[in-house]
Amino acid sequence: MSAAQVEALKWLEKRGGDGCFDQNGVVLAMGESAPFTRATWNKLRDAGKIEFYGGKQQGGTGRGRLRICK
Repeated sequence: MSAAQVEALKWLEKRGGDGCFDQNGVVLAMGESAPFTRATWNKLRDAGKIEFYGGKQQGGTGRGRLRICK
C-alpha cells in the first residue's frame, strides 16, 4: 500500500471506521472531512481494506458509505 493509503486507513479507523461520501466525493467521518481523494478510497476498496455500501448503486438512497473491512 502507498503511504497515502496507509494514512487514509488510519484516519478512518480513528474516526470509528465508518464514513459517508459528500456530493463531491469527499469522505466525512465523525464530523470531519478526509484529506484524501476518492482515488485513494477506490484503491483501498480494490485492495479489500474497505468496502463501499449503501447508496443508489446498491439500491439505497442518497450517497454511499464506506467502512473498514474486518
